[in-house]
Order: sequence, then C-alpha cells, then structure tokens
Amino acid sequence: MAFTFKYRLAGAQIPVSATNIQRNKKEIIDALDWAAENKADHLLTPEAALSGWSNYWLNDVQEVKDALTEVEEHQKKVGVGLHLGTLFQEKEQYGVINRNQIRHYSASGEFMGATNKTQVVHQWESALGRNPEVDRITIFPMDDNRNIPAAGMICNDMFGGIGDDHSSIAKDYGDQGIPMVFHATNGRSVSEDDYEYTLFDQWHDAHFRMNSRLANLTILTVDSCTPWTWDGEDEDAITQYPTSSQSGIINGTGWLTTVPRYGRQYFVGEVELK
Repeated sequence: MAFTFKYRLAGAQIPVSATNIQRNKKEIIDALDWAAENKADHLLTPEAALSGWSNYWLNDVQEVKDALTEVEEHQKKVGVGLHLGTLFQEKEQYGVINRNQIRHYSASGEFMGATNKTQVVHQWESALGRNPEVDRITIFPMDDNRNIPAAGMICNDMFGGIGDDHSSIAKDYGDQGIPMVFHATNGRSVSEDDYEYTLFDQWHDAHFRMNSRLANLTILTVDSCTPWTWDGEDEDAITQYPTSSQSGIINGTGWLTTVPRYGRQYFVGEVELK
C-alpha cells in the first residue's frame, strides 16, 4: 500500500538584478519571511536569484558567497526548506568550476546538495553544464523522514536544451520514480506584442504539460519578472514585461496553482505525493 504525504510548496516570482547582489539578497530574505508566515514546507526562487543571471556575477564572486551565508543563516532561522537559484563557484575534482545551480536546503538548514544546470547557455552564463554521463543527479528528501525523493531542473533542462543533446531529464526522473521536481528558470523578457513571446510561451507550457504527464511528475516552477540586464534600480521594470513562462504548480492533470505573469508574486499550494 502506497502512503500519501502532503506538502505546502511556495514559489517566489521575484525581480532579479544582474548587478545588485544586495538587492537580490533582500528579495530572497523577504520571500523566506513570507513563506514562513504562510507555513510553507519549501520555497523555490528563480534561476540565478542571488547572483543575477549572465556573467556579471564573476566581478563579485566574494560578494555572492557572503550574501549566500546571510541567506543560509536566515533560512535556518525561519525553518523553511529553500531551493535557491544562483550562479556559484565550486571546488571540484579539476579545480574551481563555475556552475548554474539550485542549492537545496532542508527546513533545519542542512545543505542537501546542488542541482547543476545541464543545458547551459555558455556565452551568457560562463558556467559549465552538468555532464549526464559523469555527474550524478542530486536527489534529496522532501522531509526529515525521507518519505519522498525530489530533484531539481533549471530552465532549458525542462524545455529540451540547446544543441545536439535533447535527452529528457524529466523522463530520467520518472524512470527513477522521483515524483517531485523543483524547476527554476529566468527567461528572456519580451513584450506580449512580440511574436516570440507567444511562440516561446506555448513551447514552455507544452513541455510542462507533457513532462508532468508522461513522467508522472509534480513540478513547482518559478520565473523572474525582470529582464536579464536589470540593474535593480528602476522599480517600473518589475511590472513592464511578462514572465517567459508560467510560475506555479503543475502535475499530470494540469496547473494546480498559477499567478499573474507580471511583477512580484508569492504563492503557496498544497500537493499530495506518494
């Protein structure tokens, strides 16, 4: 007999600055406070929410590390599991490697490992992608009793990637019996009047629907509500462009939780996993 477990999943569709790491840190801490107040078990941020997306973060690597320490301390204090998107430097077998990650923390503050992005955009991210043949997938538990396994995906890891490698990470998770995926993305912001908006929006939605259905996954996904190069100063930019994909929770039956596509949006939804 399979047991069912309930979890309250929160997402933070928040602005992400390319250069203002302190602004990004505050957005994450505010989201953690909201998640704690709303009794969430887990909180997911967009891709690169702390460092900023693209390669500007390489000018401030130590600031990213210091800001991460502050976020970790606050996360442990509020007691909400955190899945934090950031670009980061890791000491690995062959030296210091730039990675685009989701860093996973339990409610008690334990670092459970990092999901490294597989399908990176090299010229923008200046990060090495995960090699599926060498680098293991990080699998972590949804609670302290290790009842349900979960994993992460970052942006194009869900949408099929760029180039020759079109392997399905979602299918791999489904084959392993992993029912829960935390998906962080930070897509290209364009006007709804732009033809590419409709094209990519439909492409993203189709991947969410098909991957959740075919791999039997529940997916929590969040996008950023600002352009890649936002400096963190112009508040109007937060509401000028729609997100490139829907933020919310989806499973094989469709979207369970959604939020408006513009601006800062927090949300929480309850899911049952087995």
